[in-house]
Amino acid sequence: MKRDRNPLAIAALSLALLACAGAHATAPATTPVTDSRIAWINLDHLIAQSGDDPAVVDLLMQRSRYLADARALDRIVALTEPHGATADELLRRARARAAAHRFDDALSDLDAARRAGASPAAVQAQRSSIHVATGRASGELATLQAAAARRPGFASHCALALAEAAAGRLEDADAHYAAALDELDTTSPFPAAAIWFARGLMWSEQGGDARRGEAMYAQALRGLPEYVAANVHLAELEAARGDLASAIAHAQRAVAAGDDPEALALLGALHVRAGQQALGRDEIERARQAFEALLARHPQAFADHAAEFYLGAGADPERGLHWAQVNLLVRETRRALQLGIRAARETHHDEEARFLEERLRQRFDARAG
Repeated sequence: MKRDRNPLAIAALSLALLACAGAHATAPATTPVTDSRIAWINLDHLIAQSGDDPAVVDLLMQRSRYLADARALDRIVALTEPHGATADELLRRARARAAAHRFDDALSDLDAARRAGASPAAVQAQRSSIHVATGRASGELATLQAAAARRPGFASHCALALAEAAAGRLEDADAHYAAALDELDTTSPFPAAAIWFARGLMWSEQGGDARRGEAMYAQALRGLPEYVAANVHLAELEAARGDLASAIAHAQRAVAAGDDPEALALLGALHVRAGQQALGRDEIERARQAFEALLARHPQAFADHAAEFYLGAGADPERGLHWAQVNLLVRETRRALQLGIRAARETHHDEEARFLEERLRQRFDARAG
């Protein structure tokens, strides 16, 4: 079967579907996967070497996605926001705006890119990714199924799997995730880690199978130990089943790898639970300050995580409700609705909670996102 090839290996984006659409292979399947430490050195070297070349945006997106690197997102926005004259610039800016969860602006850029002569396939791939990310996955399934049939490979199977997962078709999604892994042919550790993480998230959060999800997060971390989100989600599952020591170790690894306030807040909560009250409270306060700084720069991108923080360790439910409402304005996914319901219930906004519960049933039959 034909393999996808491109020197960047994978254009890893904060939107997982765009990560799939940009994924390409670089080496024969028999070549060993690069050690993650070397992969990061190589990536940072390419970023430094690229300067302000437009290609650096996709490289920076890898740092943003896997290390929760907000400074990389800052630079992505700075490099793309002033440029929207050509089709390529508009497509690039649409990716950047989608990464910052500015989905309406990204869709406007895609419309402009099409008028400027961009490939219909390139525009459709990005449009599909945004529709999946904003809760309209079911409407994209036919398009993505046709694309996978027309050109089977890592990118098309990954994109289809993500849409199927969002639409609640978990077994179909898992089969296509497996197919995507089988098609993957690269020395880079990044794309396989992304697939294992996506499968773990699907099974643990949608499928209610924490054990299966935990195993998949662990598999993602075997190839990419620094993967911040995988460490955070695995730590949460470990803490839930009482393995506090391992949960703290994974949270510490996430904090060490990046500057993610979610990881820092989790570590603080775990330290409080372990009896290290002063240390834990200090970490939670630092996470609060970091969230506020990020929300000032990229409010839509961090609204959901901020809501979860303030409903949890941040202990400010009304602020949690505010950011849950902002998140719902950005995307009405199953998870966003569930977060809104939780926030409304915890702040005794019962009428709003009932409205959102009905909305969840109407849109997703309480199953899909």
